[in-house]
Amino acid sequence: MRLLSKRLDNVFLRVYLGVFAALIVLLLLSLLMINLANKVRLEAHQEQLLEGFFTLLKQQPNRTEQPLDTWLANTGRELGLTLESVNTQASNLSQREMQRLGEGRPLVRTDLEANEQRVYFALNLASGDANFLRARLQHLHQQQAKASALLLAEQLQPIANAERNTALASWQEVFNYPLELVDQLPGAATSLLEQRLTEGEAVTLFQEAPASLTSYVELEPGQWLKLGPIPLFNPYPFSLLASVLFTFLLVLGLTIWWFLHGLAKRLRSLERVSSQLAAGNLKARVTEQEKDFIGKLASTFNHMAEQIQRLLRTQQEMIHAVSHELRTPVARIRFGLQMIEDLSEEQRPHQELVRQVQGIDKDIDELDTLIDEILTYARLGQEKLQLQFVEQEVIGLLEDVLSGFQRVNPNLHLELKVENPERVSSEADLEGRYFQRAIQNLVGNAVRYAKTQIRVTCHLEADNLRVDVEDDGPGIPEEDWQRVFMPFSRLDDSRTRSSGGYGLGLSIVQRIIYWHRGSALVDRSPLLRGARFSLIFPKQQTDNLPPLDLPPQ
Repeated sequence: MRLLSKRLDNVFLRVYLGVFAALIVLLLLSLLMINLANKVRLEAHQEQLLEGFFTLLKQQPNRTEQPLDTWLANTGRELGLTLESVNTQASNLSQREMQRLGEGRPLVRTDLEANEQRVYFALNLASGDANFLRARLQHLHQQQAKASALLLAEQLQPIANAERNTALASWQEVFNYPLELVDQLPGAATSLLEQRLTEGEAVTLFQEAPASLTSYVELEPGQWLKLGPIPLFNPYPFSLLASVLFTFLLVLGLTIWWFLHGLAKRLRSLERVSSQLAAGNLKARVTEQEKDFIGKLASTFNHMAEQIQRLLRTQQEMIHAVSHELRTPVARIRFGLQMIEDLSEEQRPHQELVRQVQGIDKDIDELDTLIDEILTYARLGQEKLQLQFVEQEVIGLLEDVLSGFQRVNPNLHLELKVENPERVSSEADLEGRYFQRAIQNLVGNAVRYAKTQIRVTCHLEADNLRVDVEDDGPGIPEEDWQRVFMPFSRLDDSRTRSSGGYGLGLSIVQRIIYWHRGSALVDRSPLLRGARFSLIFPKQQTDNLPPLDLPPQ
């Protein structure tokens, strides 16, 4: 039992078993549909088949000239079947069958024990309590065809030859198969059959394709009455089989879709949460439903996501801890160096020692800058960073940054250019401190590599804002355009350690612009021929703007 339960946890096995069970049920339902349809079709077929026969029987001219039982016995003997009258009590008919007879429709019941079919019909018999006429037949199609031919011939013989076609046309309305007068018999008729026709008998011929009967009876020498072909009942016509097959395939397809839809829905949920996790939403989790294969996969996925979230949180905490721990000894070293510098002229050490101390102080400044960048980078990599966006004047922020760099780099020409300032407002929703940090990093990067000129261009548009920082330096090879934003990445050309930097400045820029729901790009400056960094982001930070994918960690 435990093994069976474990196997049923396999979602694919459950789908197979479900489809197999659906297939069996549909096969049984298809057989039931065919049987029910054939029951209705057979009733309609028998009703159409017997309508003409009982119409002729009701119009027999000698029906009322003799006692009922005598007329029934004589007529049955002439037609080759058994006719009898029955009353309501002896008929043992259901309410539905009684209603059917009351509507003037024939009723056929099969007696398996007697191996015969009993046909009931209302003839308005005015004879005591006799209500219905019952005919007992062993072969319904053949016997009714012969009886109909004999009754119809009896009606036509008194009519002149020239008027028989007109009379036959009037009878055609109650017969659901062809009636016609022929002047020769088919080639299949033998001399024995011709002799029987001459003797006044009705002869019935069988045809295989399609399955049907044709009855002949002689009216006069050289003229015969032909009834048929009378189609036999086909329990499996193409239209019925096609309808059942179509219904079978439709229901089977819907059943398979129902099984696979649930599986696909759960897999799509897993895919959607995977995409959210890849986009940086580390709190995304899959809803765990059943304890099957997909459920176990969802549980394993959630456990993996928790592990990743825990590791990244530990990493960030470690970075914060290391950064703060580094600041303490750096502060003590700086304090010690400051004490040495504060010594009097007589107490100051040798000039070489002073130079070494100055070098240490410079290294400490670089270390302090590195710690600051690591902290900023770690802070911008948090899952949910709460930023305060305030509408600010972009041009003023850019001017402040450029003026600061221009004062310490008088040998470089720093230029600010604004596109469309007359037609479009230069105000945008910004996190001023971080946005200014991004511009400072880009301009500082350009200052390190520019030869003589740096240009900052602000493109003002109705909905978006674009800031380009260009320099006339050596530029960045195209194959390194994607790698330049990776943290701690350094290029192997002129932009090496000799130029300064720690490989975090551009990564910080990319993360800052990510939180502004924009993107950072790099290419070659068409005017200055150096590197061009572009920041593109919306001017209004609304909730309707989805953030881009989180930059690489």
